[in-house]
Amino acid sequence: MINLQHTMKGIKKIFMLFSLLGIIIGNNSCSTDEETVIVPKTLEQYKQEFSQFVSMEKEKVQNCKMGYNKGDFKYSSDSTNFNTLRVNYLDVLLAAEAVLAKPDLTIADIVNANKTLADPGKQFNSNLWISDRRPLNDAIVVAQELLTATPEGTEPGQAPAEARTAFSDAITAAKKVRDSSYTIERQVQEAIQKLEEAKSIFLASIIK
Repeated sequence: MINLQHTMKGIKKIFMLFSLLGIIIGNNSCSTDEETVIVPKTLEQYKQEFSQFVSMEKEKVQNCKMGYNKGDFKYSSDSTNFNTLRVNYLDVLLAAEAVLAKPDLTIADIVNANKTLADPGKQFNSNLWISDRRPLNDAIVVAQELLTATPEGTEPGQAPAEARTAFSDAITAAKKVRDSSYTIERQVQEAIQKLEEAKSIFLASIIK
């Protein structure tokens, strides 16, 4: 009887072991039913996606202007570069629209049209501000006007030479932040604060 009980316990342990192994194997095995099947895009899907991209880029280029707002073309006293890059990118975007309008359009046509946008698009978009510099530029303009209107001297309305130099240096530092391609929003706000502090110090130095 004892031997029978031991035998039954052994059978139960073996059964539980095989059950556990079955669960583990089942969880780790690859089932063809659960495999992800990648369905290729249709010509119409490619056309719709590329058409939306071209339309958005064309609108951006057509509305773009030189300035200090986010998305503006980096400001320069020479507008030749802006006009050249703008026209170059717009030309390939319009050509891509013409390709999309072809009655016998193929996926290969879309791929090739997309390739033509790469270089002109990169050149144009790399010249757009990634953050809003306008508030900083406004602060710089005000500071520069104040400095210009305050001559060096010891008479009322004038400021000591060292005070003008310090304020001029602060304006120059703010311009460097404004004109850097890598300036982010936080740095813009920090530059504005520093310039405002420098302006307050300068105003206090003006002889009454």
